[in-house]
Amino acid sequence: MSEGTSFEVICCEGWDPAARALVGKLTSDAARERDAAGEQYAVALVRPGAEAPSVLLEIAWQHHFARCWHVDEQARRRAAFEYRLLEDGTLFLVRIEQWTYKSPDQEEFDKQNAGRVEMSFGPEGEGWLHQAPDGYGGGSSSGRAHKPVSELTTPKPAFGDWEPLANSGPLTLQSPTAPETDPLLPVEKRPWRPSVPLRPTSMKEMFTAGTRFSLRDDRDLVEVELRDAGKLRMPSGRLVASDPAFLDAESDHFTVTVPPGEHRVELAMIRFVDEPAHERVAAAKLVVADVPVATWEVAVWPGQNALFLGDGEFYGYGVDSGTGCFADVSALPEEVDDDLMERFAEVDPHVDITPDGASGNIIAFATGWGDGSYPTWIGRAADGTLACFVTDMLVLNRARVLTA
Repeated sequence: MSEGTSFEVICCEGWDPAARALVGKLTSDAARERDAAGEQYAVALVRPGAEAPSVLLEIAWQHHFARCWHVDEQARRRAAFEYRLLEDGTLFLVRIEQWTYKSPDQEEFDKQNAGRVEMSFGPEGEGWLHQAPDGYGGGSSSGRAHKPVSELTTPKPAFGDWEPLANSGPLTLQSPTAPETDPLLPVEKRPWRPSVPLRPTSMKEMFTAGTRFSLRDDRDLVEVELRDAGKLRMPSGRLVASDPAFLDAESDHFTVTVPPGEHRVELAMIRFVDEPAHERVAAAKLVVADVPVATWEVAVWPGQNALFLGDGEFYGYGVDSGTGCFADVSALPEEVDDDLMERFAEVDPHVDITPDGASGNIIAFATGWGDGSYPTWIGRAADGTLACFVTDMLVLNRARVLTA
């Protein structure tokens, strides 16, 4: 963008790509208040005489989120730069997407024919590069990418300091004028939302016996049953959740530990109302304290940071044997041999195994619909103390609660 061009600064709710218009104009003071409170808002940088912005900033500090869009002369978004606000106040560029349009009338984000490049980066600058130069209809390739962390980080800018977020080089910005403000939009009608990782849903109901869910469109009615799966002996307090077929002495444990001792494991089973013989494990809970859960967070292994998760993403463990498990690191075998695999195959829907010579045990359980990838959530009481770990099979993630 030309350094000599002066851009008008317009605070608003965001950009409506269908109407090709800015919506929900805000005063600078109103946007500043939202910035301080962490609430979402947007800032458009508009060339003189233009209706569409050249740069659109979407900010929601409450979600540790900021995104910059570059918009072309046809009002199509052509590049996105997504940031996360880290715990130390650093802004980290976690994702870049770029589209190349081949004609002025080509649709925005044309998957088949618009060229596309995606890059994503982790905490150490490691990442992935995905390219489809002629759109997905012309083939694609993927590979590893890496950038120095110094090139991906910048201090969080103060309100009004838009240049560091704009990814456009030096800018000349006019002071925002006081626009005729539009009526405030309710959250559900705002034209964008921040990228947020997958969150657990209906966890209380999932572990309440007798709760009924509808898996889809008021069909496939299921009812929750709770089942005791035994007690997990945890001499070290370091918890491993995994497909038991992949366990070995090097398996990672979660960064949050539990008090050493014995902890109860409870399964949330669902039974189909119209097919009572059909049951599935919806979730497995390691109960650390029998107290109500006030907040949930994703359990992570060393080196992981949940702030780097994209929209709807989660950290979890892969399952290839239809079975998951909880184990203390003291129970990990050097490797899972055929004898152990035969014992794990006895899961129906759970089994308690102590490997030879181990002081801890392994409680294995069937995983929902079978193979896949499943998150483990950490539940905390209102005062922040640890209440439980829950491996969620995502069976009820989009289900509707009917009775509780």
